[in-house]
Amino acid sequence: WLKRPRSRPRPPHSSTVTPPPAALEEAMPLKQEVAEQLTGQWQVGLFEAPCKAPLPCLLGCCCMCCMAGKQRLEIIDVLGEDYVCCGGMFPCGPLGNPQDRNCAWAEACCCTGLAIAGNRFLIQTRLDRQNTACDDCILWVTCLAPLVLCICQCAGCDVPEGIEHCVHFMTITVDGCMLAQQQVEIDHVKEVGFAGANPAIVAMLPPLQQQMIGQARPMGPAAHAGMAAGAILGGAAGAGAMMGAAGAGRPAPTAMGQAAGGRHGEMGGPPMQMAMSAKGGFMNTMAPNGMPWWQYCQGIPATVDPGSGLLVGPWGECLAWAKVFEVHNPGWSSDPNFAGGPAGQVVHAALSTCPPHLRAATEQAAERLEMACGQAAFNGAPLPLIGQRA
Repeated sequence: WLKRPRSRPRPPHSSTVTPPPAALEEAMPLKQEVAEQLTGQWQVGLFEAPCKAPLPCLLGCCCMCCMAGKQRLEIIDVLGEDYVCCGGMFPCGPLGNPQDRNCAWAEACCCTGLAIAGNRFLIQTRLDRQNTACDDCILWVTCLAPLVLCICQCAGCDVPEGIEHCVHFMTITVDGCMLAQQQVEIDHVKEVGFAGANPAIVAMLPPLQQQMIGQARPMGPAAHAGMAAGAILGGAAGAGAMMGAAGAGRPAPTAMGQAAGGRHGEMGGPPMQMAMSAKGGFMNTMAPNGMPWWQYCQGIPATVDPGSGLLVGPWGECLAWAKVFEVHNPGWSSDPNFAGGPAGQVVHAALSTCPPHLRAATEQAAERLEMACGQAAFNGAPLPLIGQRA
């Protein structure tokens, strides 16, 4: 994503240089690894917004400051997060700390472009929304056109006043379309409920963003409603919602890591530090429901979620718990029962359930999930699929 400058040089011989419009600051600083995790779709495309959401679009064009401020308050209410200036995109000094929610109005009036960008950043990273190719094209043109105009003016070119007006009009129009597109998304999530951010995306975000998400108190539905939200949202966001709802009824993993059929450890002791079986490696340890992992996954082929590209289902859960086991049992590398590593044993067993032509894709999905779990464990965030902190 292009980070648009907040100011530009002004030549001494000219008094008509175009000031930096708000749209120059609206490209979100999403890192590539974060953008690659986004799979959900907007309810309304940026190009469709004037027709499908005319009233929000008109309000966004005519009074973008009011619309941006109101929208930020709605977003943090849905997410249950505290207000942080610019959505925490620029955590410098007090800008990275929670402030009074009414500061959203000051941000919207003084830094309108950043306010719109912050709204979009929060929606994309929390609700899992990726831009379409058309969205990207519109944003790039809106970003580059003012820059080209500024360069021409700095070079002493006599730019017709009509062209300047066209660029300003395009900027205002795109501002309104962005606000309308985002408003439709907020209204949709209010109807279906917010089941939490996708852990695969959270794992790729900076520490401050993960802290903001971790301390959130979403206004989302109860666990059973998360299943409905997942079905409606689709993509990785839907998968995260359904997995979160499914995990609500699972027993606590107090016996995780104990060999199947072995003696349970004391209640209240640290999880994942139980005696191991003499054979079978991690697949012979107990799943949260008390079954050995080999039995929990028996007869079920490895499944790849087409939206997130992650290994899902029982094999995905098994791999995620294997990463938890590795964190809580750092001495596993010296145990011959874990040759290849607990996670490696799970991947090997999962690949044995796949037909030859699907093994490469399944192995890549497993590697992505293992990487996401490792990153989440490192950052202290909930692991994908299981919602458990390592």
